[in-house]
Amino acid sequence: MMRATILAVAVCLVAAYFAGSGKQAQRAGYESPARFQSEEESRQRARQVGAGEVSYSGPAEVEVDKHAELALRFSVGKAGMKTGGGIRLATAHGMGVEWGGWALQTQSPAAENYLTYRASTGAALKWTAYKTLANPLFARYFPWQFINEFTLAGEALKPGDFIEIKLGDRSGGSPGVRMQRWDESAFELRFYADPFGAGEHLLLPKNPTLKITGGPARELQVIAPSDWQAGKPGWVNVWVDDGYGNPAAGYRGTVAFRAEGDGASLPGAYTFQAADQGAHRFAGIAFARPGVYRVRVSDDKAKLSAESNAIVVRANLPKERLYWGDIHTHTMYSDGRGSPAETYEFGKRISALDFCAVSDHDFITTDRMWQEIKEVTARYNQPGRYVTFLAYEWSGASEVGGDHNVYTSDPDMPLIRCYWWYNYDNLRMYHGPNKGANHVEDLFRMLGERFRNENLLVIPHYGGRPGNPAWHNPKLQRAIEIFSDHRRSEDWATGFLKQGYRLGIMASTDNHAGNAGYGVRRQERMVGQEGEVFSRRSPAERGTSLVAAYAPELTREAVFQAIYHRRTYATTGSRIILRFEVSGLPMGSEGRVQGPPRIVAEAEGAAPVKLLRIVKNGVVIHSIAPASRSARIEYTDTSGDYENKFYYIDLVQEDGEKAISSPVWINTGRTS
Repeated sequence: MMRATILAVAVCLVAAYFAGSGKQAQRAGYESPARFQSEEESRQRARQVGAGEVSYSGPAEVEVDKHAELALRFSVGKAGMKTGGGIRLATAHGMGVEWGGWALQTQSPAAENYLTYRASTGAALKWTAYKTLANPLFARYFPWQFINEFTLAGEALKPGDFIEIKLGDRSGGSPGVRMQRWDESAFELRFYADPFGAGEHLLLPKNPTLKITGGPARELQVIAPSDWQAGKPGWVNVWVDDGYGNPAAGYRGTVAFRAEGDGASLPGAYTFQAADQGAHRFAGIAFARPGVYRVRVSDDKAKLSAESNAIVVRANLPKERLYWGDIHTHTMYSDGRGSPAETYEFGKRISALDFCAVSDHDFITTDRMWQEIKEVTARYNQPGRYVTFLAYEWSGASEVGGDHNVYTSDPDMPLIRCYWWYNYDNLRMYHGPNKGANHVEDLFRMLGERFRNENLLVIPHYGGRPGNPAWHNPKLQRAIEIFSDHRRSEDWATGFLKQGYRLGIMASTDNHAGNAGYGVRRQERMVGQEGEVFSRRSPAERGTSLVAAYAPELTREAVFQAIYHRRTYATTGSRIILRFEVSGLPMGSEGRVQGPPRIVAEAEGAAPVKLLRIVKNGVVIHSIAPASRSARIEYTDTSGDYENKFYYIDLVQEDGEKAISSPVWINTGRTS
């Protein structure tokens, strides 16, 4: 089954909305008076005046994509509630269209997502759902901008009166409200109350949460290191997917192992335990002789089986080993789900990444959140096992540079925010004195002041606000993100290369579900006449977008230098092994060649390789169709046109998965 989301849609919604309102918010002014500076101040005010409190009587846990009745009661506090006051129930950005809270209805009691609401006194209430492109609350509440508002239209309420809301009221035969399709440890139903009818909705100090759990096992995932030394023990990670990209924590099946070829030392049958929570790393695996291996894992009883990525076993490990990472992820500290720790833990324990970064949006990451991200990133950095980078996303509109992720090899760096979208009434946005950088050139300048020994780099991506090739800094801008959960953006990225920018090729998920290293399947997107967003399932891949890096060791400095010096390539999620050079120059390098350039590339696919193409300055000059998982291409460019050229490899598997290498630039007048 496919996990359909509107993550990319919602990001585009933000871009579309703020494109119209961002400048107005700027004109309204950073200096405009505001009642509160933060969410905590709003909570304190709610406590002070006695705005009320919410209780929840529903299941503590609900399985993904299942239905439930969520009964909520807002009890009026000592402030009472005047006519015209009311409450707002907000749910966060980034949930899939499956979340029924975005599609509540009052017309059909037997249908899903049926909503009922009432005041205990019988006073009239007016319900308004804010869920469209024209949502007037978007800028003020982002990333909690999808809101169901209940306004008191009748007589005032006294302390002790209450408003009862049932999402998915089952009394008339409704199955309930449909839950989202990814797991979440603390799914929050956030309430704001306006007791005085003045339009000042205060964030309640405590809000109910419930746990969304993964579903039953539907797929096995098997991950192994790409490079292996003969006779030395290594590991294979096996996790069980519920079909939506969540670990099937309740899986208790028994798996068996086998490998093609002779000389493999594999584990015996293993039965998953409760402590595994759907994932187990098997150590002590070895291969006696060099070769290319793949480990197959199967649960015959459950009719589940999967094969690992290719494992290249050599007598001795190469000088540079291949490592896999996802360095573009979002958490609840911007517009994603889950905590930074949960995101890093998923990358480490589930998707078995070698390196990872949390890159939350700058403009809605508070100082407190940034401090926690720094602390968690430092805690999860384990040289030789799992490398983490401190990072953030500078989120500017395309007209001021577009989205750029900022990374450092240092344990600390300042968070330079973009204020292009600034809205003073949004309490998640920073309200301090530092106005940050409102143009990417300002970002480059401010980062340049801290640049020491190649400790910083900036990577543009397509996202909701595509990076703009009008501005480039060769010292800082060292790579470009060509794949993500948003789209395959070769067309956009190639535009940077054709302008002469020497950028390495990388990819990462831009995941908003807390699942580092395991993105979502893309979907076809439609917008209705009134701005409603619809999603239609597509056959696109699961687990989109990883960056592969060649580095001498798994340390923060070594991997960072590999990315900085463009020793990288991008895949759409499949761990395809790709090596590439031009006349002895490895991928990502620049140099001079004597005579016709000789291009050599080798690949080990996770599926048969359909096409292996050599691209020169954006044009395919040679292609083969191997129709096997092992592929090699050799080609000498005898065109005579060798000055200021770049070459790269574009690989397509028969299953549609792709890999694109960083280029090699020749005869450019410089080397690196």
